[in-house]
Amino acid sequence: MKVDFYQKAKEAEEEIKRYYIHLHKHPELSGQEYQTQEWILSQLKQWGVECRTCADTGVYAIIRSGKPGYTIAFRADMDALPIQEQTGLSWSSEENGVMHACGHDAHMTVLLGCIRILHENREQLYGNIVFLFQPSEEHQGGAARMIVDGAMKTPKPDLIVAFHVWPQRAGTITCMSGPVMAQPDAFSIELIGKGGHGATPHICRNPIPAMAALINAIGNITANDISAQETAVVNICRIRCGEKYNIIAEKGYLEGTIRTYDTKVREEIIRRLKKLTTSIADAWEIEGSYYMDSGYPATINNKTAACWAAEILKKEIPEVEILTEGEPSMLGEDFSCYGTVCPSLFLRLGCWKEDEKRHFPLHSSCFEIEESILLDGIAAFCILASAFSEKGFERINEKY
Repeated sequence: MKVDFYQKAKEAEEEIKRYYIHLHKHPELSGQEYQTQEWILSQLKQWGVECRTCADTGVYAIIRSGKPGYTIAFRADMDALPIQEQTGLSWSSEENGVMHACGHDAHMTVLLGCIRILHENREQLYGNIVFLFQPSEEHQGGAARMIVDGAMKTPKPDLIVAFHVWPQRAGTITCMSGPVMAQPDAFSIELIGKGGHGATPHICRNPIPAMAALINAIGNITANDISAQETAVVNICRIRCGEKYNIIAEKGYLEGTIRTYDTKVREEIIRRLKKLTTSIADAWEIEGSYYMDSGYPATINNKTAACWAAEILKKEIPEVEILTEGEPSMLGEDFSCYGTVCPSLFLRLGCWKEDEKRHFPLHSSCFEIEESILLDGIAAFCILASAFSEKGFERINEKY
């Protein structure tokens, strides 16, 4: 008998809300998710779900149907941000200076609700369904550590899915193919001149004029060196130089970020940054050094997976509007690391309250979600898990 997963989620709404409130009240920073891990494991063990620790503070869980089929994985990130909450919610964070301002509490809640419902209806399932509670998404390394710790092996998923609560209308899920999130690289530039007294610039080498020239040149990279058909961001976000009005500093520092979807575009930007650093430093007769901290890859949705999921969800949950187009974001997401192992799909779950005065962006101290979307997310995950584990990417409609 076919399971009505949206109705199942509706029936468990009060308990699901309790999961969310608990997780929101007890946020933990990247790499410190020990209490969150312990609480999640206690829930899973209470339900009789096979689970273990993973990547130090993460959790791996799996439902094995014992029947032939495919393996699908779902991921939720666990970490919070160093932000003092100012939402005024009755269940606000109880941890001073720490808040789930990026919705990871909602992600974990959806995954828990999905596990509970699927486990209760496991006789209807096929193949295997894997669940990853991943630490340290806000700081690079969480997804990679999950992979190293065997989260994508035995069984290896044929598809991995995740979603992010998104500043858009509640009751919508965006399921788009192609680029979703950018590759977030960080760069820093050091300019070394010769310090001295501000009254004697002729016997010094002030790095500040060179910094000004370099800032201007970097600001023109996307306009002059990158095709208008491409999407990229090169942004200087931090400048450091000098301590006092009459002292010429010896060193100056610039720090910024590069955001790209395309590898060739990224390589061209890096080449220009290196060239500008050395050429401008030479022109001002100082030394210039460029340093790079490469981020995780861009998040690119598998086209087959996106088309398949959109068709399934449109048919199975008419209560939720399924959008197949959206604007790619220049934010970064280490979910992309899983896409190097198997096809991946990253969804957006609209989370805005009806009251526009309560619309705040991700990472805001006032960020909050419309709690009813938790049911939308759970139903969507359960539907995708049930459909894929039985038939894989088999199309339910040959026309996309």
